[in-house]
Amino acid sequence: MQSGENKIAVLPPAVVEKIAAGEVVERPASVLKELVENSIDAGAARIDVSVEGAGFSMMRVADDGCGMSRADLAMSVLPHATSKIRSADDLYSIATMGFRGEALASISAVSRMTAAAYDGDPSGLGYEISVNGGVSGEISPVSRTRGTTITVRELFYNVPARRKFMKTERGEQMAIIKAMEQLSIPFPAVHFTVTVDGKRLLDMPPAANLLERIRQAAGNDFSKGLVECGGDGDGMSVLAYVSTPEKLQAKPRFQSLYVNLRRIDNESVTFAIREAFAQFLGHGNRPAFFCFLDVDPDKIDVNVHPTKQQVKFDNERGVFGFIYNVVKNGLRKSEVSTGDLSRTGGGTGFGGVNGGGTGGIGFAGGGFPFDSGNDGGSAGADRPSMSFFPTPFVSLDINGNPAGGGDAAGNAAIAGIEGIGGAAAVQTHELIQCYQIHGIFILAPIKNGILLIDQHAADERVRYEQALRDMESGSPVSQQLLFPIVLEMGPAERAVLDSGKKYFSGLGFEISDFGGGSVSVSALPAFLRDGEAEGAVREMVRYLLDGRGPETLKEPVKRFAAAFACGAAIKSGQKLSLEEMNALINALFSAENPYTCPHGRPTFVRISVDELTRRFLR
Repeated sequence: MQSGENKIAVLPPAVVEKIAAGEVVERPASVLKELVENSIDAGAARIDVSVEGAGFSMMRVADDGCGMSRADLAMSVLPHATSKIRSADDLYSIATMGFRGEALASISAVSRMTAAAYDGDPSGLGYEISVNGGVSGEISPVSRTRGTTITVRELFYNVPARRKFMKTERGEQMAIIKAMEQLSIPFPAVHFTVTVDGKRLLDMPPAANLLERIRQAAGNDFSKGLVECGGDGDGMSVLAYVSTPEKLQAKPRFQSLYVNLRRIDNESVTFAIREAFAQFLGHGNRPAFFCFLDVDPDKIDVNVHPTKQQVKFDNERGVFGFIYNVVKNGLRKSEVSTGDLSRTGGGTGFGGVNGGGTGGIGFAGGGFPFDSGNDGGSAGADRPSMSFFPTPFVSLDINGNPAGGGDAAGNAAIAGIEGIGGAAAVQTHELIQCYQIHGIFILAPIKNGILLIDQHAADERVRYEQALRDMESGSPVSQQLLFPIVLEMGPAERAVLDSGKKYFSGLGFEISDFGGGSVSVSALPAFLRDGEAEGAVREMVRYLLDGRGPETLKEPVKRFAAAFACGAAIKSGQKLSLEEMNALINALFSAENPYTCPHGRPTFVRISVDELTRRFLR
C-alpha cells in the first residue's frame, strides 16, 4: 500500500449484515430461539415448530400471537427495528425476551426467509414478505386468520464457510430439541410442539404450573423427587426445584437458571446452589436444579451478551447469599439428613483407604467369585456388586507379572509396561494384594514400584472394547428379561433412543416404545446386571446428548460404544472387593489398549521405587 492511501474503509451494508448475523445466528437452534422468543413476546398461547434437514433445509415457527400489521411487517425485517424499547433508558428496565430488533434482519441476511402475519383484520386478510440474503421483496396479501409464521429456508446458503463449522445433522437436531425444552419450561401456559422431518418429537400441552411443565420435559421419575425451595428478598424472589442429595450426579443433565423467565448461565448462582449442598456432595457430584429468579429489571443488565445468555446483576454477592440461604433452608425443611446418603454410591469410601483384604487368598475349586456375598474381606455387606468382566482371566503375581492362564494378547499388554515383566512367580489363581483409595483409585504393588489405577477409566476401557467387538460382530450376546424395565424419558432423550436404535441393538439392548413418554427395555447385554440397566441406559443418553468425546469418537459406532462404556462402568465411590479389583486389573491388561480410556484419559499411573525414594529424601 502506497503512502497516503486510506487504510480504513467503511464496510458495505451486505458485509455488515453478515457480521451482525454471525453474532446472533450461531446455528439452527439459535435461529429457533430468536423466533420462538418473538412468539412468546407476542403473547402466543400455542407455538408450533417444524424442522427439516436439521434446520439447514427449513425451519418454521407458527404462533397464534398478536401478529403484525402491513406496516409493522415491512419494518420488522429492517436492522434494529423493534417494538420492545424506544430509548436508551429502556435498556435498563427490559421485561421482554427480545429487545434489540436484530433477529429477523440477521436471520434473513444468511437465509431465504418468509414472514406472514395477521393482526386481526375482520376481512381475514394478512400479509407476507420474503427476504433473500438481506434483500427484501414486495409485501403481498395472503389469506390468514391468526398470528405470525416465519419460515427460514437454506440457512447459510450465501455463507457456505459457516456451514463447515456446524456439527453433524444429528448433533444439530439434538441441539434444537434441547433449546426448545429450555425455552418451554418457564412458560407452562403455552402449548409447544416440535416436528422434525415429519415426526412429532416434542409436544407440551399447557401445564397447570412450573412443576408440571418440568415433568413434561424431564419425566415423572425425575420431577417427583425434586425439593421445592422458595423465598423473597430485596427486590427479588426465587422458586427453585432441586434434586435430593441421594440423587446427586457427576454430570446432571438439568442445571437450568431462568432470570425473569430468560434462560441464562451464571456461575455465581450455580455455585450458590452447589454450596447449599456442600455437606452432601461426594467427589465430583452435582445437584440437578431448575431455578426461577425474578429480579427488578432495573437491577440487572441483560444487554451484555450477543445471544442474551448472560446477565449482569448490580449486586452479585447479594444474589449469591439469597440463593444459597433459600436452597439451604429448603433442604433443611425437607428433612433430608446425611444419614440418607449411606445408600448412594457417591457416599462410600471417601476420606479413607479401603483395604482389599489380605494377600495370598486362593479360589476354592479354581473359580473366580463374583458373588456379592464373597467380598474378599472388603467392608460393607451392602456393597454394590460389580458385573462380570467379559475378558479372559489373567492373574498377576505380587510383582505385577502375568501368572499364566491368560491369553497371549493379555500377557503381551502386561509385559509392555515398563517395570512389569518376567517369569510367573505364583500359581494361576493367587491374588495380588491391592487397596482401594477414596473409592476412586486402586493401588497395586508391582516390580520396582506401584500402580495407581483409575477404577472408572479402567473399566470404561474394558467395556468400550467389548462393546466395539459386539457391534462389529453384529451378534451381541443378550439376556432376555422376565419383566421388562420401563424408563420414563423426556422428548430429547427419546429422540436419542430413536435415532440410535440400531446401535443400542448392536450392544445387546432391546428397547421399544412403551407409550406415555416411556420406553421398555426387554433385553440387556449379557454382562450387564439388571440393577445396572437403568443407570447405564440413562447415562448413555446423557452422554450422547452432551455430545462428549474427542475427535476419534465421531464415528457413530465408537460414540455409542463410548457412551455405553461410560454409563455401565464402575462409578467413583463404588466399593470393590479384592477379587473385583484383581478382575479389573486383569481385564484392563488383557485389553488392546490398556493405557487410556476411550476419551484419552490415562487409566493408570506408574510410580517407581526410585521416585518414591526421592520424594522421601532417602
